[in-house]
Amino acid sequence: MAEQKDKRNKDSLTFSNFGWSWHIEWQASSEFHGHLIDHVIVDIKSPFQRIMVAELSRFGKTLIIDGKIQSTVQDEFIYHETLVHPLLLGLDKIEKVLILGGGEGATLREVLKYKDVKSVTMVDIDKSVIDFAKQYLQEWHQGAFDDKRTRLVISDAYNFVRDEKEIYDAIILDLTDPIKGNTSYMLYTEEFYQLIKSRLSPGGGMVTQATSPSFSLETFTAIFNTIRQVFKFVSASIVHIPSFDGLWGFVYASDKGSPTIFDKDQLEKRIKERINGELRFFDGETNNTLFNIPKHIRKIMQNEKRKSTMENPIYVPA
Repeated sequence: MAEQKDKRNKDSLTFSNFGWSWHIEWQASSEFHGHLIDHVIVDIKSPFQRIMVAELSRFGKTLIIDGKIQSTVQDEFIYHETLVHPLLLGLDKIEKVLILGGGEGATLREVLKYKDVKSVTMVDIDKSVIDFAKQYLQEWHQGAFDDKRTRLVISDAYNFVRDEKEIYDAIILDLTDPIKGNTSYMLYTEEFYQLIKSRLSPGGGMVTQATSPSFSLETFTAIFNTIRQVFKFVSASIVHIPSFDGLWGFVYASDKGSPTIFDKDQLEKRIKERINGELRFFDGETNNTLFNIPKHIRKIMQNEKRKSTMENPIYVPA
C-alpha cells in the first residue's frame, strides 16, 4: 500500500502531439484536465509505483505518481499548510507527532516549524519515494529529512499503528485515497480511527486528508461521518487547490476541542508564539475561510449516515 497521496481515481496518461507533450488527468468519468509538459526531469518505477517529476508550463516542477499529480512547486503549500496548522495550532501539547504518508517531506517540513515539537515519526511504505524526494524535491522538504528531530520508518501505516505502542500528541494522515482494489481503504475505516485514537495522548488530535468535495463529495462526507463516530469534536475544512482543479477536504478530530473555536486574533497570537518562520498560506483570517463550508455541502455532511468499516468500506468513485 503506497502512502503517497493519490489525488485522483482514474487512469491518466502522458502523450505527445505535434511536438507537444501533455499530461492528461481524469477528474471524473466524464471530465479531464490537460497539462502541457515543458520537459520530464526524471521518470522511474519503484516496487510500488511509477514516480515522475516533470516541469509543467503552468505549475512548474510537479510530482506525478502513477500518472496522477500529487503536488506542484507552485501550490503545494496550500495543501500542506491546511493539513497541518489548524490541527497543531489547536492543540496545547505537540511534543511528539506521527505522520503517516507524506513522502515528499512537505508535511514533515510544516510540522518541524513548531518550536515545541521534540520528535516527529514519519511512516511511509515506499523507501524509493523518500530517496527520490531527497534528491529531486528539495523545494518540498527543504532539508526536513535531515532534522535531528525526524525519525523515518519504512512500514505499512496500518501495521505500524496497530503494532507500535508509542503515544503521540498529534497524528497526521497524509495518505492515498480509499481506492477499490487497493488496501488504502483500511486507513479510512472506523476500526483504524479507533486505533489512531488509542495512540493519542490525553488532549491529542488527528487530521486526515479526506478526498475532494468537488469530485467525490460522497466519500468526503462519509469520511467525516466515520470519524465523528470515534471522536467527540470533529470538524472539516475545504480549500481550492489550483493544480487539482477543484476543492480538497480535510477532517480534524479530538476529544478536547476543535480548530474552529479560535478567532483570528487568538490564532495569530499562537502562530507568532509557536512557529518559526512565516507561513505562506495559513493565518487567522484564512482559518475562518477554510471552515466556512457552503450550505449545500454542510447539509450533506450533517445528514450523512454512511460510515466506512472493514466489513463495508467506502471508496472514491471508480
